[in-house]
Amino acid sequence: MYLENQPILQKLYMLAVWISRLAIVNVLWIIFTIFGLGIFGFGPATAAMSSVISRWISSDQSFSVFRHFTNVYRNQFLKTNLIFLSSALIGAVLVYNYFFIQANNLPFFYSVITIVMGMTHLLISITIIPLYINNHVSILELFKTSALFVIGYPLNSLVIVLAISGLILIQLFMPGLLFFFSGSAITFVVVLRIQKVLEKTRAIQAELSDGLSLN
Repeated sequence: MYLENQPILQKLYMLAVWISRLAIVNVLWIIFTIFGLGIFGFGPATAAMSSVISRWISSDQSFSVFRHFTNVYRNQFLKTNLIFLSSALIGAVLVYNYFFIQANNLPFFYSVITIVMGMTHLLISITIIPLYINNHVSILELFKTSALFVIGYPLNSLVIVLAISGLILIQLFMPGLLFFFSGSAITFVVVLRIQKVLEKTRAIQAELSDGLSLN
């Protein structure tokens, strides 16, 4: 009752709540990534973290964080590993192409194209697993959806790049935060932007549907 009449205290309280939430889920993310031997744990742990954060953003608090995290980790282990390893393979090919171009002194134009493709792929890789939590589709369809999300919403992609760059800089200057916010803070930004885009898309679809029904 006291906080209802204190908007500043309300905001500070919610900030404290979110800081504790992100710290908890980040620790789980690190533990389960290590549990999966790093390379095999990163994908499912990121999916589990994305799912937990997505539910929190949707104001859903009626669930056990640990139970939900472990359920998503276990159920999505194979699929998210395929997504992560496919993305890593594409990234490795792009890196190889770049060094091949440099080693053979090919025209600068090819280097620019490869760098642009690499940056686009990096954004796709960052958003693809959080997108998968909201769209359980085939891997090929998921890559198409993620590419559309990155390329089709350039302003949204810019917001993600700026936010992630800022978070990385803060954590580089304050390395003690890495253990508590290295993955969760970035995932929070990505999931939040994905939900904003999905809400906007649903609103447009609803308007179009209403317009068609009136006609």
